[in-house]
This record gives sequence, C-alpha cells and structure tokens, in this order.
Amino acid sequence: MTGLAMVLIVAAIAIAAIVQIRADPRIGRAFIHESLRVLALYAAFLAVGFMLMWLLLPKGPDAALGASAAFLGWVGFGMLGLIRFAPRLREPPRWLMRVGIADLVCLALIAGGVASATGLI
Repeated sequence: MTGLAMVLIVAAIAIAAIVQIRADPRIGRAFIHESLRVLALYAAFLAVGFMLMWLLLPKGPDAALGASAAFLGWVGFGMLGLIRFAPRLREPPRWLMRVGIADLVCLALIAGGVASATGLI
C-alpha cells in the first residue's frame, strides 16, 4: 500500500469519526474533554514505558523479541486502563472491568519479555 493510500484511509476514518461524534447527542463537551484527558494520560503512560525499556533493557538483536513482548504487555496494560477509566457510551464486558486474567496476561508478557531481553530465560 502506498503512502498516499494510507494517508487517504486514515483521513477517511478520521472524517467518519468526527461526523459520528458531531451527530451523536450523547457526546457533549465534557465527554470530549474527559476522553482527551484520558488519552493524554495513556500517551504519557506509553512514553514512560518506552523510556524505561529504552534506558533499562539491553539493546541488540538478542534482546529485541523480549523487549517487544514487554512493550506489548505494557501497551495492553494501558489499554485495560483506558477501558476502565475512559468515558464510554456502552459498558464493556464485566471481565475487563475487574482485575483478573487480562491483567495477569499483560503482567506475564511484561515479566517474560524483561526476563528474555535480559537473558534470564
């Protein structure tokens, strides 16, 4: 896929989302502001995780798979926070709203990735 096609697809998705947001009466100014605040916190969470992994984990091809797994777990853990704390129009499944297996999977990815990247396993 070319760069122009990718830009057009992203633009089309953004325009469709904006049209839907403007047409939905349930989405008000407070909903948008709270959503932007939570998304900014998620971006900061990702940045902190990236910087920690960049500074603390070894670099090189031997550590790449473990570091990638650890960051994937970090992203998933942050997504669970988004699901739980971001404003929403419908309730997500109850098993995602409680600490449980999804959290354990993310934590296992982080721990296993760090252990792999540092050569412990």
